[in-house]
Amino acid sequence: MTADNIIKQTFITSALLDTVSAASRFSLNIFGKKRKSKTGATLEALTNPKYVFKAGGSAFIIATTIPLQLRMQDLGFRSLYTRPLWGALKHTYGRLQYGLTDEIRTSITNELQKAFKNT
Repeated sequence: MTADNIIKQTFITSALLDTVSAASRFSLNIFGKKRKSKTGATLEALTNPKYVFKAGGSAFIIATTIPLQLRMQDLGFRSLYTRPLWGALKHTYGRLQYGLTDEIRTSITNELQKAFKNT
């Protein structure tokens, strides 16, 4: 069962990191259309998102730093940060709930076997 747990953890990790990337991309696209930044901190935060990802057993934590300017602009637009984040999380929830198919298990298993053979 340990191999199955490794496969599940790899799948969940991949899905969550894709979510962070997608949410940042969506926010940057929206910000590009509605740009209102005096200091450039918002653009910097969206261009180079800083986040920490921790995985251990069945617990996964993603923490990010959001500049105050981004949060305040989100209050004005209601679509700069919150909407892209919830959209990405909704997509990820469906992916996590229904996405771990036998095809993906086989793919991850093959990748892990190749990695162990190369070391």
